[in-house]
Amino acid sequence: MNTTAHQLEHHIETLASLGSVQISQQAQHPEQIQSILDSLVASQDLVGARVTGIGPSDIVAGQVTHLEVPLAVTTPLVRDQGGVKTPIGTLTVYATLSSSHNRSIVRAILILCVAGMCIAVITLALYSMLNRSILTPLDEIDQGLKRSDPAQPDFAVSFNEISQRHMIDPLRSIVDSIENMRARIIRSDRVSVQQQLRLARAIEIAGVGYASIDMDKWCFCDCDHTFAAMLDRTTAQIFKPDAIESIQRQMMLDFDREKNNARRAAVLNGETIDETFRLIWRSGEIRYIRAILEPQPATAGSPRMLELVAQDVTDMRLTEQRANQAERMSTIGNLTGGVAHDFNNLLAIISGNIELTEVAETDAERSAYLDNALTAVARGAALTQQLLAFARNQPLSPSIIAPYKLLTEMLPMIRMSLGPKVALKLPSHPGNWLIRADPTQLEACLLNIVINAGDAMPNGGTLTLTISDRKIDPHQARQIAGAEPGEYVCIELADSGHGMNRAVAAKAFEPFFTTKNVGKGTGMGLSMVLGFAQQSGGFASLHTIQGRGTAVRVFLPRAISRPQVQQDANAPPEEQNGKEILKDSHVLLIEDEAQLRKLYATYLESMGCKVTEATSGEHAVELARTLDPPTVILSDVVLPGGLNGVDTADALAPYFPQAAVVFISGFSENAALHNEMLAAGRILLSKPFSRARLEAALIKAIL
Repeated sequence: MNTTAHQLEHHIETLASLGSVQISQQAQHPEQIQSILDSLVASQDLVGARVTGIGPSDIVAGQVTHLEVPLAVTTPLVRDQGGVKTPIGTLTVYATLSSSHNRSIVRAILILCVAGMCIAVITLALYSMLNRSILTPLDEIDQGLKRSDPAQPDFAVSFNEISQRHMIDPLRSIVDSIENMRARIIRSDRVSVQQQLRLARAIEIAGVGYASIDMDKWCFCDCDHTFAAMLDRTTAQIFKPDAIESIQRQMMLDFDREKNNARRAAVLNGETIDETFRLIWRSGEIRYIRAILEPQPATAGSPRMLELVAQDVTDMRLTEQRANQAERMSTIGNLTGGVAHDFNNLLAIISGNIELTEVAETDAERSAYLDNALTAVARGAALTQQLLAFARNQPLSPSIIAPYKLLTEMLPMIRMSLGPKVALKLPSHPGNWLIRADPTQLEACLLNIVINAGDAMPNGGTLTLTISDRKIDPHQARQIAGAEPGEYVCIELADSGHGMNRAVAAKAFEPFFTTKNVGKGTGMGLSMVLGFAQQSGGFASLHTIQGRGTAVRVFLPRAISRPQVQQDANAPPEEQNGKEILKDSHVLLIEDEAQLRKLYATYLESMGCKVTEATSGEHAVELARTLDPPTVILSDVVLPGGLNGVDTADALAPYFPQAAVVFISGFSENAALHNEMLAAGRILLSKPFSRARLEAALIKAIL
């Protein structure tokens, strides 16, 4: 009897251990726990089972009280979180010795009955010569074992005449084959465990954390220590009902309630979110956490779950920022070095020629020296415009342009720039969309590309010009730096020159980067192209193959409607007697730079104008209270104080409603500002300008 009780107790402990593992895995689902208990009680030798500590009340199956000679085994229930085991309750199973004894007698009787039936069947089979009814199933088992692994000789089972009379040998062969298969399965399980351990180690090294969120209650229901550490919290703090709200309120930098609501609506709709968040720890340290939120399909009786995998990418982000900063500093270094080099040369030319005028013996020599100095000034102005184009701050005068017509008009300049060795292939048809851009700057942009193409084909080649209408979708926009979805006209210039390698192509749009020899170019060409395209609302791209050629594409936005016709301050006046208009005209000059103000005043006085000077917008408004009405208000755009040039002109309008307005600009923080003032009929004069250009602008304004 003691032997029977000991065997029963060992058997009950095994059942309890297996049940505790299943229940620990389903600790959050009471209905699953009840099902597991019912299955245990229905198994052999158990009469009842009880789970305590998981819910508000115990979960019971079968009979757990008033038992005859009870035998109870209690096993703890634990939760494994990142290798840390936490007790969550207990499982107790019950059995009785009397029921075990009765079942033992029943089993013995059943065994005897089965054995008797087997003997009878075997006897009948032998006597009735129905050997095939036994051999066929055995042969099917043999074939199945062979199919599972044909390379294993142990799986081979043959049935000859002796085997048919003596079944023990084939049965032993079958048992051996099954035992070999069991050994293979055990070895496979060991390999699987090793793979899981390696995977867990890789996740630990990568610093990946895991958590799950109940989307109905919007709270964490599971997480590991790695995830909690990323949020500067313990696992106990993560499991608090208001943990998500407190993390958003206390830790998330750049938190936006509307974006957060949109993010939550997206995951509730089944969308996956991949986003990087900036968090601030209690120590004040800022960390970048990348999180992937994957909604899981809801199952019957289970809440909707959101699985979350996170990784601290702070070091990676800081490395990227340092690399970007180093790249920006390198670009700034190239820019400032190139500007200093070119402007030093220009200043040397200007100062040298002015000094030579002092020692010149004839007026012709003085005139030649002054012409050289003025030419250098013009080159400096052109370089300034290129710098402004690169910085996307050049003043633009956009208008509606037919790109095919513009290219057709540029053909003489293009052919002259390329030379006789380069063939020119033109667009096939003029039926393209219209674009809105500054025609002068667009011509300069395209000529820069043409000049570079000609330099890439010193021995001749072909330059192909193509105009196409393009609709850029979001997917295409992501593949081109600086691109936005929309409708564009693409102007492509493709040469058959020597092309560029990857290192050169990567720097092609940088300012003052050039592969040409010293004195053969400033390296500002493509950077100006990119700056002009971006300032015009478009973008540019470069495609090149070393030894095959280069294609530069300029994308400019499609024009939807025609703006008002803009006035061109650089065009000469058509009226031959225009200079007479300026005599006795009153000009209110607003310029904060003293030397420039004196220069402009001298220009105006030499034209016969009466000049009133103001040093700022506020000064001009103060003078307006007692000032005679001016014919023209000539104002710099960038002024000190609270009023810029546009604001000053608007403030003076009630005092002088009939006065024309001419703006002077060499730089603006927002190029669209120029478009707004030109739309009101005002004229823009770009610095630096000559006396003749100033005179032409004033005549245009007065007329």
